[in-house]
Order: sequence, then structure tokens, then C-alpha cells
Amino acid sequence: MYVHRAYELRETLSDNELERLEAGLKDEVEHYRFAIRNYPPDRMSNYGAPFLTGLEAKLAEVRRLRSSKGRISN
Repeated sequence: MYVHRAYELRETLSDNELERLEAGLKDEVEHYRFAIRNYPPDRMSNYGAPFLTGLEAKLAEVRRLRSSKGRISN
């Protein structure tokens, strides 16, 4: 299942699927940060930063969902 499709279905995912979704989003955030590191300031402010903020918000939502349901095992 693709990360963005899984995110849409996040409320219905199993524990393992949520864990994999979190890992996939974390990887996507890291890869995107690497990809935009040389963006010029105008492109960064118009495209890079807003998209990165959205990815980070999705990651935070999945982490919140896992913790609220007691699904994080440390």
C-alpha cells in the first residue's frame, strides 16, 4: 500500500500497518529534506517548505494516532 493511500485509511489500519506507515512517512520526510536542500529561497518558500510542513504534519498525526491508541511500544 502506498504511503499516501495508507494515510487516507489511517483510522482503519492495523498496528503493523500503522507502524509501517509511520516508517514510510519518516523516510519520505528525510528524502524530501535531502531533495530540497539546494532549492533557491523563492522555490523553498513557495514549494519546499509548505510541502515539507505537510509531510511532517502527516507524520505527527500518525504518531499521535499510535500513541492515543497505546500502539507505541518503546
